[in-house]
Amino acid sequence: MLELIFGSSQQPKTFRCTNLNGRFPDLASVDARQLAIPGFDQKKYGTSTVLAVGSGGLNGESAEGFVRKGIGKLLLFDGDTVEPSNLNRQFFSAADIGKNKALCLAKNLRQHGYLGTEMTGYPFYLQEWMENHDIPRSDLIVCGVDNDQTRLFAAKLAMELNIPAVFSAVSRDGNQGYVFVQEPGRACFGCAFPQTVTTTESPCPNTPAIKDVLKLIAGVVLYAADTVLCDRKRNWNYRMIHLAGFMPDMNTNIKKRSNCLLCGDLEGK
Repeated sequence: MLELIFGSSQQPKTFRCTNLNGRFPDLASVDARQLAIPGFDQKKYGTSTVLAVGSGGLNGESAEGFVRKGIGKLLLFDGDTVEPSNLNRQFFSAADIGKNKALCLAKNLRQHGYLGTEMTGYPFYLQEWMENHDIPRSDLIVCGVDNDQTRLFAAKLAMELNIPAVFSAVSRDGNQGYVFVQEPGRACFGCAFPQTVTTTESPCPNTPAIKDVLKLIAGVVLYAADTVLCDRKRNWNYRMIHLAGFMPDMNTNIKKRSNCLLCGDLEGK
């Protein structure tokens, strides 16, 4: 039922989920309920490829959703290894400790999908992989990391490939998170967060993290992906959610900046 297509411990590994559609002719298909959702196109979704930058808390939650919904291919990049402190919120087990996150996530997701999704784990950071390899073809970049340097790299890559990108992040107090959608020709990540273009800060180790806010923001990521891969409706490109309720949630459309140091610089080349 669960198939390893290729790979070794030092190289990318590809796994495929079983496809149960049609296996039970007297029962509804696996995708029967989501086929009824307005704007959702299973055929298009099932032939699309998502490139995930990061395979930890945020993208792990999003990846589980992509697999259950039957995305065609999921490319998972991460050079980090699994630690015990990851087990409270990420899709890993004790047996994964010390192993590469992308490879483990691709392997573990096999048991969460039933529509034939193909998952490839790349045991490299995206920047590292691209130093010596071409980037795999994809229809969407989903960036769920904890540092602005990688977010900016993913934003530039999406612009160069002329594909959309969805960015997500959560606060250190576990109370809020955001999702930003970058689409070709519209506001880029640098337009939305101009202070990040010149940042030199790196994330601190052992920052607080908790499951609830990751699940919430990952759900918004999945919805945003549907709006660019299919035809579900969205009237925002930036959404901020506050769990405690002391501040209002925010849905807005950030405009493209003519003086953006990220997309303006790329357009001038």
